[in-house]
Amino acid sequence: MDPRQIVGQLLNGQLDSFTTENPHEVLIVCEQALGEGHTQIYENLKSTLNDAEIAFCNFRKSQLDNDAKSAQEFISQSLQLSRESKNRDHLLEARIRMEWGLLRASLGEYTEAGVDLKWAVDRFGALSEGHRWHGLSLLNMATWHENRGEYGMALAMHAEISRHGPHCLEIIATSRRRAAEILVAKGHLASAIRNMWIACHGFRQCNMDEAAIEAGLQWIDLGLSEVSVEAPIMDVAVQSATPRSIGEPMPRAWVHPNDLRVLSEWLDGRVHDEIGLELLQEAHSMSQL
Repeated sequence: MDPRQIVGQLLNGQLDSFTTENPHEVLIVCEQALGEGHTQIYENLKSTLNDAEIAFCNFRKSQLDNDAKSAQEFISQSLQLSRESKNRDHLLEARIRMEWGLLRASLGEYTEAGVDLKWAVDRFGALSEGHRWHGLSLLNMATWHENRGEYGMALAMHAEISRHGPHCLEIIATSRRRAAEILVAKGHLASAIRNMWIACHGFRQCNMDEAAIEAGLQWIDLGLSEVSVEAPIMDVAVQSATPRSIGEPMPRAWVHPNDLRVLSEWLDGRVHDEIGLELLQEAHSMSQL
């Protein structure tokens, strides 16, 4: 279920309404609609939400309005409702704790935010490993560590999101891109190149073209440092990657011109900014080696 598509179908009349037996998917569509500014879609679907989900949507609306006080009131209300015995919802409770952690981080309550985010990661892992909210909680926990300069811990969180699943492809691609950016900061360029390649192709597979373009340009920028016909094809490099032992030298950060050509050809016509076009021009030149 892609909430972007559901909202689009509701807008253009392909769907009159949206119902599902899967828990919280209507909530996810409502969040997407609110984020895109389609309040009427939320109002039309509101009757299918439970009380905790409605309070959560009110939290999201307050957040979008930059009303921190109301956001805190509604997230607290949603948490209490999710814990009521008549309709106890452990999965939604974990989602609320994650969102509360993000809210606290935005208010400067970093220690408290870390407690909430860690609680959500652990609960999601126990309840529904691979659920999209579990993936989001891992991404948020990784970002929390990264913002504290704890790059090793951030990478450990990303390592919990395997490219083989069970997490959804959007989560995997986002994780690989963020991991690549951390690896660049740590000077691990070969690993960064490999992870950015996975990210770009993951975004392409789930039609997140803007993210794919950005990741593709980042990959080219990293790869142009050394292009050689002796470099392994990226798919081979990805499949054969193994953890580096202590004391083992850094692997060579290089790319094959065929990979450079394939990616730059896909990016042709999709890049319009000056810096991106300059990168593409250089990539086309180097791919002729």
